[in-house]
Amino acid sequence: MKLKKMWITLIAIFSLGMIGSIATIKLANPVQAKINVSVFPKKMRGTWYQYDKQTHLVNKETITAKKWIFYEDNGKKSIYPLHVLPKNGSHWNKMSKKKDKWMYIVNMPVKVHGHTWLAIRGWYEMTAGPFFTVSKLKGHQVLTNAAGHLVTGANHWYHSVKLAKKLKNRHYAHFVY
Repeated sequence: MKLKKMWITLIAIFSLGMIGSIATIKLANPVQAKINVSVFPKKMRGTWYQYDKQTHLVNKETITAKKWIFYEDNGKKSIYPLHVLPKNGSHWNKMSKKKDKWMYIVNMPVKVHGHTWLAIRGWYEMTAGPFFTVSKLKGHQVLTNAAGHLVTGANHWYHSVKLAKKLKNRHYAHFVY
């Protein structure tokens, strides 16, 4: 009889402990909050520059509330409009060339390596796309992108060409290069 009571008590304590820790994890993780997925966050907007070590040229991109504009070396620009992904998956029903450059922001930010990242995907993309975060690093606003499930290969973008050239080899803590 004592053994049976002891087992019931242990199971009850274990169960309550598990429920308590799951509740604590959910409450303690602020990254679970939904974000506005119809516009790019204000801190990401603006014109950004990155020094490309392979081509020795400075890349330029502009982020507005609803568009990502990438300027290529020959002056041509590619425009990637931001759209809200339908919840019912109907975007797969009628694939079109017009929507090839459309993109969407994944609902939940992801916390990895001490930074909160925003995942952006192409309209017809299902796998882990690029991740972006904006940080204040060494006194400068820095847009960082990384890729893959492990959020690696960090590249940094700055608000001026001069800063992009000056900090081209800079590595910051808590990023995986």
